[in-house]
Amino acid sequence: MLNQLAKNQYVKIVKDDENNKEIEYGVVLNEHNNQYEIMSIGFENKNGHFLEYPIEVPDLVQTYAINDAMFDEVKENEVRRKMNIWMEKNYKK
Repeated sequence: MLNQLAKNQYVKIVKDDENNKEIEYGVVLNEHNNQYEIMSIGFENKNGHFLEYPIEVPDLVQTYAINDAMFDEVKENEVRRKMNIWMEKNYKK
């Protein structure tokens, strides 16, 4: 689990409550006063496979505090590769 995030870092976001566990993947766009703007790129389905979001999905960019979820660096090569491809196709700086 990460205590701090860096700009352009690929992160795995785990939101875990009593009834539900959501895993999303995103990239940190900006950081300001311990608030992080993270653009969601995809999620992990119930079978554990990474699925990309279409670019038309509303609210792809959300602001998180470090305590809002558990953040970890994306270590899976296949997921990182798919995230790179998604960024190249869809994200224009």
